[in-house]
Amino acid sequence: MSELPPDLPRLRTLEHCLVLSLERVRQRIAEVETREAALRPVRPCPPEATAK
Repeated sequence: MSELPPDLPRLRTLEHCLVLSLERVRQRIAEVETREAALRPVRPCPPEATAK
């Protein structure tokens, strides 16, 4: 037996809630990636890479 609602209106409601949750998760991922990138040390390019 499925744990999903049997009717279309409730399925659409569930879909909408999941879309909103996914958007929040993606936003949080972007925030954490930005924060972690800011904490990474910046290494200068080796001299041979900039000499070209």
